[in-house]
Amino acid sequence: MPITELFLGAFLQVLFDRLASPELLNFARREGIDMRLKKWEKMLESLKEVLDDAEDRQLTGHLGVKSWLEDLRNLAYDIEDLLDEFVTESAESKSKAESNTSKAHSLLSNCCFRLSPREFMLNHKMRSKMEEMDAKLLEIVTQKDSLSLRENNEKRSTNHLQDKPIPTTHLIEGCFVGREDKKMEILKLLTEEEDDRTTTNIRVIPIVGMAGLGKTALAQQVFNDARVTSYFDVKAWTCVSDDFVMLAITKSILQKIDCTLSSEDKDLDWLQDKLKQNLSGRKFLVVLDDVWNENYGNWTILLKPFQSGAKGSKIIVTTRNSHVAEIAGARPFTLKELSLEACVTLFAFHALGVKNFDHHPYLEALGLKIVEKCKGLPLAVKTLAGLLRTKVGPPNGKLY
Repeated sequence: MPITELFLGAFLQVLFDRLASPELLNFARREGIDMRLKKWEKMLESLKEVLDDAEDRQLTGHLGVKSWLEDLRNLAYDIEDLLDEFVTESAESKSKAESNTSKAHSLLSNCCFRLSPREFMLNHKMRSKMEEMDAKLLEIVTQKDSLSLRENNEKRSTNHLQDKPIPTTHLIEGCFVGREDKKMEILKLLTEEEDDRTTTNIRVIPIVGMAGLGKTALAQQVFNDARVTSYFDVKAWTCVSDDFVMLAITKSILQKIDCTLSSEDKDLDWLQDKLKQNLSGRKFLVVLDDVWNENYGNWTILLKPFQSGAKGSKIIVTTRNSHVAEIAGARPFTLKELSLEACVTLFAFHALGVKNFDHHPYLEALGLKIVEKCKGLPLAVKTLAGLLRTKVGPPNGKLY
Protein backbone atom coordinates (compact mmCIF):
# COMPACT_ATOMS: atom_id res chain seq x y z
CA MET A 1 0.00 0.00 0.00
CA PRO A 2 1.43 3.45 -0.90
CA ILE A 3 2.48 5.35 2.22
CA THR A 4 0.26 8.33 1.27
CA GLU A 5 -2.85 6.11 1.27
CA LEU A 6 -1.86 4.64 4.62
CA PHE A 7 -2.27 8.05 6.28
CA LEU A 8 -5.51 9.14 4.61
CA GLY A 9 -7.84 7.86 7.33
CA ALA A 10 -5.76 9.43 10.08
CA PHE A 11 -5.51 12.69 8.16
CA LEU A 12 -9.31 12.82 7.85
CA GLN A 13 -9.46 12.51 11.63
CA VAL A 14 -7.19 15.57 11.84
CA LEU A 15 -9.71 17.42 9.68
CA PHE A 16 -12.56 16.37 12.00
CA ASP A 17 -10.66 17.75 14.99
CA ARG A 18 -10.08 21.06 13.22
CA LEU A 19 -13.73 21.31 12.15
CA ALA A 20 -14.67 20.94 15.83
CA SER A 21 -12.31 23.66 17.09
CA PRO A 22 -14.10 26.51 18.96
CA GLU A 23 -12.24 29.18 16.99
CA LEU A 24 -13.42 27.81 13.65
CA LEU A 25 -16.95 27.13 14.90
CA ASN A 26 -17.32 30.72 16.15
CA PHE A 27 -16.13 32.07 12.78
CA ALA A 28 -18.49 29.72 10.90
CA ARG A 29 -21.52 30.79 12.96
CA ARG A 30 -20.67 34.46 12.48
CA GLU A 31 -20.37 34.02 8.72
CA GLY A 32 -23.42 31.76 8.45
CA ILE A 33 -21.49 28.78 7.09
CA ASP A 34 -21.67 26.49 10.12
CA MET A 35 -24.34 24.25 8.55
CA ARG A 36 -22.25 23.86 5.42
CA LEU A 37 -19.20 22.81 7.43
CA LYS A 38 -21.36 20.35 9.35
CA LYS A 39 -22.52 18.88 6.03
CA TRP A 40 -18.89 18.51 4.91
CA GLU A 41 -18.08 16.72 8.15
CA LYS A 42 -20.90 14.21 7.66
CA MET A 43 -19.91 13.57 4.04
CA LEU A 44 -16.26 13.06 5.00
CA GLU A 45 -17.31 10.67 7.76
CA SER A 46 -19.24 8.60 5.22
CA LEU A 47 -16.17 8.50 2.98
CA LYS A 48 -13.89 7.50 5.87
CA GLU A 49 -16.17 4.52 6.56
CA VAL A 50 -15.29 2.92 3.19
CA LEU A 51 -11.52 3.53 3.24
CA ASP A 52 -10.65 -0.02 4.33
CA ASP A 53 -12.60 -1.52 1.44
CA ALA A 54 -11.14 1.02 -1.01
CA GLU A 55 -7.58 0.33 0.06
CA ASP A 56 -8.12 -3.46 -0.11
CA ARG A 57 -9.49 -3.20 -3.64
CA GLN A 58 -6.66 -0.91 -4.69
CA LEU A 59 -4.23 -3.70 -3.82
CA THR A 60 -5.95 -5.90 -6.41
CA GLY A 61 -5.15 -3.32 -9.10
CA HIS A 62 -8.54 -1.62 -9.35
CA LEU A 63 -7.59 1.58 -11.20
CA GLY A 64 -10.93 3.29 -10.59
CA VAL A 65 -10.56 2.94 -6.82
CA LYS A 66 -6.94 4.12 -6.98
CA SER A 67 -8.04 7.27 -8.80
CA TRP A 68 -10.89 7.77 -6.29
CA LEU A 69 -8.46 7.60 -3.36
CA GLU A 70 -6.17 10.15 -5.00
CA ASP A 71 -9.12 12.50 -5.58
CA LEU A 72 -10.23 12.12 -1.96
CA ARG A 73 -6.72 12.82 -0.66
CA ASN A 74 -6.38 15.94 -2.84
CA LEU A 75 -9.80 17.18 -1.73
CA ALA A 76 -8.89 16.65 1.94
CA TYR A 77 -5.78 18.79 1.43
CA ASP A 78 -7.86 21.48 -0.32
CA ILE A 79 -10.36 21.57 2.54
CA GLU A 80 -7.52 21.84 5.03
CA ASP A 81 -6.10 24.84 3.13
CA LEU A 82 -9.51 26.51 3.12
CA LEU A 83 -9.92 25.97 6.87
CA ASP A 84 -6.53 27.66 7.31
CA GLU A 85 -7.88 30.66 5.40
CA PHE A 86 -10.96 30.76 7.64
CA VAL A 87 -8.82 30.77 10.78
CA THR A 88 -6.57 33.50 9.38
CA GLU A 89 -9.56 35.62 8.37
CA SER A 90 -11.11 35.12 11.80
CA ALA A 91 -7.93 36.31 13.53
CA GLU A 92 -7.66 39.37 11.24
CA SER A 93 -11.31 40.29 11.78
CA LYS A 94 -10.89 40.02 15.55
CA SER A 95 -7.79 42.18 15.48
CA LYS A 96 -9.52 44.77 13.31
CA ALA A 97 -12.57 44.86 15.58
CA GLU A 98 -10.39 45.43 18.63
CA SER A 99 -8.59 48.32 16.93
CA ASN A 100 -11.84 50.17 16.14
CA THR A 101 -12.12 52.07 19.41
CA SER A 102 -14.09 54.98 17.99
CA LYS A 103 -17.82 54.40 18.37
CA ALA A 104 -18.67 56.82 15.58
CA HIS A 105 -16.24 55.13 13.23
CA SER A 106 -17.66 51.75 14.18
CA LEU A 107 -21.24 52.86 13.46
CA LEU A 108 -20.24 54.41 10.15
CA SER A 109 -18.35 51.28 9.15
CA ASN A 110 -21.21 48.98 10.04
CA CYS A 111 -23.97 51.03 8.47
CA CYS A 112 -22.38 52.53 5.40
CA PHE A 113 -19.35 50.47 4.56
CA ARG A 114 -20.11 46.98 5.78
CA LEU A 115 -17.48 45.42 3.55
CA SER A 116 -14.39 47.04 2.12
CA PRO A 117 -13.54 46.16 -1.52
CA ARG A 118 -10.84 43.79 -0.23
CA GLU A 119 -13.20 42.17 2.27
CA PHE A 120 -15.90 41.83 -0.39
CA MET A 121 -13.51 40.11 -2.79
CA LEU A 122 -12.18 37.86 -0.02
CA ASN A 123 -15.73 36.97 0.99
CA HIS A 124 -16.68 36.25 -2.63
CA LYS A 125 -13.50 34.23 -3.17
CA MET A 126 -14.10 32.09 -0.08
CA ARG A 127 -17.71 31.41 -0.97
CA SER A 128 -16.67 30.42 -4.49
CA LYS A 129 -14.17 27.99 -3.00
CA MET A 130 -16.84 26.55 -0.71
CA GLU A 131 -19.16 25.97 -3.67
CA GLU A 132 -16.26 24.26 -5.45
CA MET A 133 -15.70 22.01 -2.39
CA ASP A 134 -19.44 21.20 -2.33
CA ALA A 135 -19.31 20.05 -5.94
CA LYS A 136 -16.14 17.98 -5.44
CA LEU A 137 -17.47 16.31 -2.29
CA LEU A 138 -20.73 15.42 -3.99
CA GLU A 139 -18.83 14.01 -6.96
CA ILE A 140 -16.62 11.85 -4.72
CA VAL A 141 -19.63 10.56 -2.76
CA THR A 142 -21.36 9.72 -6.06
CA GLN A 143 -18.23 7.90 -7.28
CA LYS A 144 -18.12 5.98 -4.00
CA ASP A 145 -21.62 4.66 -4.68
CA SER A 146 -20.86 3.83 -8.32
CA LEU A 147 -17.75 1.88 -7.23
CA SER A 148 -19.92 -0.03 -4.73
CA LEU A 149 -17.48 0.67 -1.91
CA ARG A 150 -18.65 -0.91 1.31
CA GLU A 151 -18.48 0.21 4.89
CA ASN A 152 -16.34 -1.90 7.17
CA ASN A 153 -19.22 -3.57 9.01
CA GLU A 154 -17.00 -5.95 10.94
CA LYS A 155 -15.13 -3.08 12.54
CA ARG A 156 -18.06 -0.70 12.86
CA SER A 157 -18.82 -1.63 16.48
CA THR A 158 -15.13 -1.18 17.31
CA ASN A 159 -15.06 2.18 15.58
CA HIS A 160 -18.08 3.36 17.54
CA LEU A 161 -16.35 2.38 20.76
CA GLN A 162 -13.29 4.33 19.67
CA ASP A 163 -15.47 7.40 19.07
CA LYS A 164 -16.17 7.49 22.80
CA PRO A 165 -13.62 9.41 24.87
CA ILE A 166 -10.85 7.18 26.18
CA PRO A 167 -10.41 7.56 29.97
CA THR A 168 -7.06 9.09 30.93
CA THR A 169 -4.70 8.36 33.81
CA HIS A 170 -2.08 10.39 35.63
CA LEU A 171 0.79 8.37 34.12
CA ILE A 172 3.09 10.48 31.93
CA GLU A 173 3.77 10.26 28.20
CA GLY A 174 7.01 8.72 26.98
CA CYS A 175 8.00 11.86 25.08
CA PHE A 176 7.14 15.38 26.23
CA VAL A 177 8.37 18.28 24.08
CA GLY A 178 7.45 21.85 23.27
CA ARG A 179 5.56 22.67 26.48
CA GLU A 180 8.43 23.11 28.92
CA ASP A 181 7.69 26.81 29.39
CA LYS A 182 4.01 26.16 30.17
CA LYS A 183 5.02 23.40 32.56
CA MET A 184 7.30 25.75 34.51
CA GLU A 185 4.60 28.45 34.66
CA ILE A 186 2.05 26.02 36.07
CA LEU A 187 4.57 24.51 38.50
CA LYS A 188 5.24 27.99 39.84
CA LEU A 189 1.51 28.60 40.37
CA LEU A 190 1.07 25.23 42.03
CA THR A 191 3.88 25.55 44.55
CA GLU A 192 3.96 29.27 45.36
CA GLU A 193 2.70 30.30 48.77
CA GLU A 194 -0.72 31.91 48.82
CA ASP A 195 -1.15 35.53 49.84
CA ASP A 196 -2.81 35.88 53.25
CA ARG A 197 -5.30 38.26 51.64
CA THR A 198 -6.59 35.46 49.43
CA THR A 199 -10.26 34.92 50.26
CA THR A 200 -10.45 31.28 49.17
CA ASN A 201 -8.37 28.24 50.02
CA ILE A 202 -8.61 26.84 46.48
CA ARG A 203 -7.10 28.08 43.23
CA VAL A 204 -8.36 26.70 39.92
CA ILE A 205 -5.88 26.44 37.03
CA PRO A 206 -7.60 25.76 33.66
CA ILE A 207 -5.56 24.37 30.74
CA VAL A 208 -7.53 25.22 27.59
CA GLY A 209 -7.05 24.14 23.98
CA MET A 210 -8.63 22.32 21.06
CA ALA A 211 -8.65 18.53 20.83
CA GLY A 212 -5.27 16.92 20.30
CA LEU A 213 -3.09 19.78 21.57
CA GLY A 214 -1.67 17.91 24.56
CA LYS A 215 -3.62 19.34 27.50
CA THR A 216 -3.68 15.99 29.29
CA ALA A 217 0.02 15.38 28.64
CA LEU A 218 0.88 18.75 30.20
CA ALA A 219 -1.32 18.06 33.24
CA GLN A 220 0.34 14.65 33.66
CA GLN A 221 3.78 16.28 33.66
CA VAL A 222 3.02 18.71 36.47
CA PHE A 223 0.96 16.16 38.44
CA ASN A 224 3.95 13.79 38.57
CA ASP A 225 6.66 16.38 39.18
CA ALA A 226 8.62 15.73 42.39
CA ARG A 227 8.19 19.36 43.52
CA VAL A 228 4.42 18.97 43.34
CA THR A 229 4.43 15.64 45.14
CA SER A 230 6.42 17.08 48.05
CA TYR A 231 4.33 20.28 48.22
CA PHE A 232 0.86 18.75 48.52
CA ASP A 233 -0.45 16.49 51.26
CA VAL A 234 -2.69 14.55 48.88
CA LYS A 235 -3.25 14.28 45.11
CA ALA A 236 -6.05 12.85 42.97
CA TRP A 237 -6.67 12.54 39.23
CA THR A 238 -10.00 11.84 37.53
CA CYS A 239 -11.17 11.89 33.91
CA VAL A 240 -14.49 13.73 33.63
CA SER A 241 -15.16 13.62 29.86
CA ASP A 242 -18.42 14.80 28.30
CA ASP A 243 -20.72 13.14 30.86
CA PHE A 244 -20.57 15.38 33.93
CA VAL A 245 -21.92 12.85 36.44
CA MET A 246 -21.32 14.46 39.81
CA LEU A 247 -21.72 11.29 41.83
CA ALA A 248 -19.20 9.38 39.67
CA ILE A 249 -16.68 12.24 39.75
CA THR A 250 -16.93 12.64 43.53
CA LYS A 251 -16.64 8.88 44.06
CA SER A 252 -13.57 8.68 41.82
CA ILE A 253 -11.76 11.45 43.73
CA LEU A 254 -12.72 10.00 47.10
CA GLN A 255 -11.41 6.54 46.15
CA LYS A 256 -8.08 8.05 45.05
CA ILE A 257 -7.70 9.85 48.37
CA ASP A 258 -8.92 7.00 50.61
CA CYS A 259 -8.68 3.65 48.83
CA THR A 260 -9.78 1.78 51.98
CA LEU A 261 -13.18 3.43 52.02
CA SER A 262 -16.10 1.48 50.53
CA SER A 263 -18.36 3.83 48.59
CA GLU A 264 -20.61 1.35 46.81
CA ASP A 265 -24.33 2.21 46.81
CA LYS A 266 -23.67 5.54 48.54
CA ASP A 267 -25.49 8.71 47.55
CA LEU A 268 -23.93 12.09 46.71
CA ASP A 269 -24.57 13.50 50.17
CA TRP A 270 -22.59 10.69 51.83
CA LEU A 271 -19.78 10.88 49.28
CA GLN A 272 -19.37 14.64 49.60
CA ASP A 273 -19.39 14.45 53.39
CA LYS A 274 -16.63 11.80 53.38
CA LEU A 275 -14.62 13.75 50.82
CA LYS A 276 -14.91 16.88 52.93
CA GLN A 277 -13.62 14.98 55.97
CA ASN A 278 -10.69 13.54 54.02
CA LEU A 279 -9.65 16.93 52.65
CA SER A 280 -10.19 18.92 55.84
CA GLY A 281 -7.08 20.94 56.72
CA ARG A 282 -5.00 19.20 54.04
CA LYS A 283 -3.29 20.86 51.07
CA PHE A 284 -4.51 18.96 48.02
CA LEU A 285 -4.10 18.88 44.25
CA VAL A 286 -6.97 17.51 42.16
CA VAL A 287 -6.91 17.19 38.36
CA LEU A 288 -10.24 17.18 36.52
CA ASP A 289 -9.28 16.05 33.03
CA ASP A 290 -11.40 16.81 29.94
CA VAL A 291 -14.20 18.91 31.46
CA TRP A 292 -17.12 19.96 29.24
CA ASN A 293 -19.67 21.16 31.80
CA GLU A 294 -20.78 24.79 31.39
CA ASN A 295 -23.36 24.74 34.17
CA TYR A 296 -22.26 27.03 37.00
CA GLY A 297 -24.66 25.37 39.43
CA ASN A 298 -23.10 21.96 38.85
CA TRP A 299 -19.64 23.44 39.30
CA THR A 300 -20.46 25.03 42.67
CA ILE A 301 -22.04 21.82 43.98
CA LEU A 302 -19.02 19.76 42.91
CA LEU A 303 -16.64 22.13 44.72
CA LYS A 304 -18.46 22.11 48.07
CA PRO A 305 -16.28 19.42 49.73
CA PHE A 306 -13.09 21.10 48.52
CA GLN A 307 -13.72 24.20 50.61
CA SER A 308 -12.47 22.32 53.68
CA GLY A 309 -8.94 22.00 52.23
CA ALA A 310 -5.98 24.02 53.49
CA LYS A 311 -4.89 27.27 51.88
CA GLY A 312 -2.72 26.56 48.87
CA SER A 313 -4.91 23.73 47.55
CA LYS A 314 -5.23 23.63 43.76
CA ILE A 315 -7.52 22.18 41.11
CA ILE A 316 -6.25 21.74 37.55
CA VAL A 317 -8.96 21.60 34.89
CA THR A 318 -8.24 20.57 31.30
CA THR A 319 -10.90 21.56 28.80
CA ARG A 320 -11.53 22.35 25.14
CA ASN A 321 -14.08 24.98 26.14
CA SER A 322 -12.94 28.45 27.21
CA HIS A 323 -16.34 28.98 28.90
CA VAL A 324 -15.39 26.35 31.47
CA ALA A 325 -12.45 28.52 32.52
CA GLU A 326 -14.75 31.54 32.79
CA ILE A 327 -17.12 29.60 35.05
CA ALA A 328 -14.18 28.62 37.23
CA GLY A 329 -13.25 32.30 37.47
CA ALA A 330 -9.60 31.68 36.68
CA ARG A 331 -7.04 32.83 34.12
CA PRO A 332 -6.63 30.02 31.58
CA PHE A 333 -3.40 28.59 30.24
CA THR A 334 -4.29 28.47 26.56
CA LEU A 335 -2.30 25.98 24.50
CA LYS A 336 -1.37 26.74 20.90
CA GLU A 337 -0.05 24.40 18.24
CA LEU A 338 3.36 22.81 18.81
CA SER A 339 6.33 24.11 16.85
CA LEU A 340 7.43 22.18 13.78
CA GLU A 341 10.70 21.24 15.51
CA ALA A 342 8.86 19.79 18.52
CA CYS A 343 6.48 17.88 16.25
CA VAL A 344 9.38 16.34 14.32
CA THR A 345 10.93 15.16 17.59
CA LEU A 346 7.59 13.71 18.73
CA PHE A 347 7.04 12.04 15.35
CA ALA A 348 10.49 10.42 15.34
CA PHE A 349 9.97 9.10 18.87
CA HIS A 350 6.63 7.44 18.12
CA ALA A 351 7.61 6.23 14.64
CA LEU A 352 11.17 5.09 15.32
CA GLY A 353 11.62 4.98 19.10
CA VAL A 354 14.24 7.75 19.02
CA LYS A 355 13.98 11.54 18.99
CA ASN A 356 15.60 12.22 15.61
CA PHE A 357 16.18 10.76 12.16
CA ASP A 358 19.96 10.38 12.49
CA HIS A 359 19.81 6.62 11.88
CA HIS A 360 16.95 6.86 9.34
CA PRO A 361 17.95 9.81 7.10
CA TYR A 362 15.94 8.48 4.11
CA LEU A 363 12.75 8.82 6.20
CA GLU A 364 13.37 12.40 7.32
CA ALA A 365 11.87 14.09 4.24
CA LEU A 366 8.77 11.89 4.44
CA GLY A 367 8.46 12.50 8.18
CA LEU A 368 8.70 16.26 7.72
CA LYS A 369 6.02 16.22 5.03
CA ILE A 370 3.69 14.23 7.27
CA VAL A 371 4.37 16.45 10.29
CA GLU A 372 3.59 19.61 8.31
CA LYS A 373 0.13 18.20 7.57
CA CYS A 374 -0.52 17.73 11.30
CA LYS A 375 -0.60 21.53 11.81
CA GLY A 376 1.04 21.38 15.24
CA LEU A 377 -1.42 18.89 16.78
CA PRO A 378 0.60 16.40 18.87
CA LEU A 379 -2.20 13.81 18.90
CA ALA A 380 -2.26 13.81 15.09
CA VAL A 381 1.53 13.51 15.04
CA LYS A 382 1.45 10.48 17.36
CA THR A 383 -1.38 8.84 15.41
CA LEU A 384 0.38 9.14 12.06
CA ALA A 385 3.75 8.18 13.56
CA GLY A 386 2.16 5.05 14.99
CA LEU A 387 1.00 4.05 11.51
CA LEU A 388 4.51 4.51 10.13
CA ARG A 389 5.96 2.50 13.03
CA THR A 390 4.07 -0.58 11.83
CA LYS A 391 5.71 -0.19 8.40
CA VAL A 392 9.29 0.12 9.62
CA GLY A 393 10.91 -3.07 10.81
CA PRO A 394 14.28 -4.27 12.05
CA PRO A 395 17.02 -4.71 11.26
CA ASN A 396 17.32 -2.38 8.30
CA GLY A 397 14.45 -0.03 9.27
CA LYS A 398 13.10 0.08 5.72
CA LEU A 399 9.50 0.61 4.74
CA TYR A 400 7.69 -2.61 3.95
